[in-house]
Amino acid sequence: MRILLLRFSSLGDIILTMPVAQAVRRAFPGASVDLGTKLEYRGLLTPPDPFDSVLYLDNTGLAPFIRRVNQEGYDIIADLHASLRTTVMMPLLKARTRKRYRKGAFSRRLFVSTGIRISSFPSVLRRYLDTFDLSAIPEAPWFTLGSAEKQQGAALLHAVGAYRGKTVGIAPGARWSTKKWNIGRYVELAHRIEAGRPDVVFVFGKGDERDRAALLRSGEFKVLDTADYTLRETAYALASMDVFVSGDTGLMHLAEAGGTPLVALFGPTTREFGFFPSCSRCVVIEKALACRPCSLHGTERCSEGHFGCMEDITVDEVESAVNRILGDARTSRAGLA
Repeated sequence: MRILLLRFSSLGDIILTMPVAQAVRRAFPGASVDLGTKLEYRGLLTPPDPFDSVLYLDNTGLAPFIRRVNQEGYDIIADLHASLRTTVMMPLLKARTRKRYRKGAFSRRLFVSTGIRISSFPSVLRRYLDTFDLSAIPEAPWFTLGSAEKQQGAALLHAVGAYRGKTVGIAPGARWSTKKWNIGRYVELAHRIEAGRPDVVFVFGKGDERDRAALLRSGEFKVLDTADYTLRETAYALASMDVFVSGDTGLMHLAEAGGTPLVALFGPTTREFGFFPSCSRCVVIEKALACRPCSLHGTERCSEGHFGCMEDITVDEVESAVNRILGDARTSRAGLA
């Protein structure tokens, strides 16, 4: 049996297709599971893990992509994007069975604008799996993480100066300003953690140049710039960390994919949007404010003017969560071996 999953963006959503491939293979032994996505994610996806093959949509357009899909002869094609583009494409794709995941866009937008709930708001990963009537969410890591991959990740951390044995990653950036915690608090958190002997490595992605510059003005820190590596190499580095602290970002999902415990700071976005981490060793810190959620993806400014959803999160809270995970790190990491 040959199965194709379609998801063209964005990074976090692409990552969440990885456990779907694992779950589908368990449900259909011997099946091959491929992914159709944008060419920009080539650096993350290395067949045959987690996908047997990847079909890339490049700048030649939809027609060549559709022809390539139809040449492959898939038994099942599952639209895990449910966008206008995939809606147009699906009738043109040849397969014995076509599936489409329930995006829940209307119920989420209604919830943001009015606060009215007309849905139970299952997670995005849960809805992906429901497309195949699958129940169990596979535990991370969601890609191969053997000794070679662990060594590669550790080498990247050593290259930026992380030698102490335990490493805490911090990703201060985000696409939208309202998803960011104050950089000064991240700096204070880093100083507190390093006083307890673990290394702290700040991780910056595409578009985080301003946050990186602000950090470096605050002092000397270990920095991993993802622009220097492929997404897969970055994933190995994050998987070698003991804790990862981040807002609601693609890097958060990349760390989760590698099985790294998370301390995730959620402000304008909420559980109802479906992107809370699913791992058992992940901690979400959020504030119960009446104005949450204020937008689907975040904005540049707080519409209420107080930014309480992030400003009310204290360094003490985040440090406490990090320390709890670090205290259990030996047991947790043994489970990944």
